[in-house]
Amino acid sequence: MEAEAYPGVTRRAALHRALSEPARVTILDALAASDRSPGELRALTGLEWNLLEFHLGSLEGAGLVERQVSQGDRRRRYVRLRPGAWEALHVAPPLPRVRVPLFVCTHNSARSPFAAALWHERTGRPAASAGSHPAPAVHPLAVETAAGYGIDLAGATPHGYRQVTVDPDVVVSVCDRAREGGVPFDGVRLHWSVPDPSTGGQGRDAFEAAFADLAERVSRLAEAAA
Repeated sequence: MEAEAYPGVTRRAALHRALSEPARVTILDALAASDRSPGELRALTGLEWNLLEFHLGSLEGAGLVERQVSQGDRRRRYVRLRPGAWEALHVAPPLPRVRVPLFVCTHNSARSPFAAALWHERTGRPAASAGSHPAPAVHPLAVETAAGYGIDLAGATPHGYRQVTVDPDVVVSVCDRAREGGVPFDGVRLHWSVPDPSTGGQGRDAFEAAFADLAERVSRLAEAAA
């Protein structure tokens, strides 16, 4: 097979094909800031189930979206953008403007502290984090992982929802269980289905993966808030 005259042209053509339907662009826009269940995407797009499945399959085939099982209710699935999806499209994602974000997960011991610290690093502005069932301390591997990127979580303390003192305009659940259990705050709701690195005796790699996932998402949100 001959080399492409313009490297990447085959990939670009596949992306253009995937975006040839307005419904697929609508789905991508809906996923720009928040992961969604198929039912939520159906409600947003008005598509019948068979058409929604067809369009999701096309977007998956182009490497733009992926589906994963909820860590809370295993009957649920969440659709999310694949890392680098918007960068591959060379367009800016439609995102809400954020002033005061609140990041929540179950234990407030890794994912939500990661996200809050990353927001502060990217914007210079504070963010709050909390857990539905806060742990006694931030996970040691979370502290170690963050330190590797110049972020100090050594003095962070997990908080419960009742200890939140800010009035957030955007609430981001970074945990399926927290989202499905109900988050008692007003404001725009976003969901990022980030696997819990602290379950099942996982090691440093799981924390690195969660940090990298959150770093990309927070960076996109911070750019919209700039």
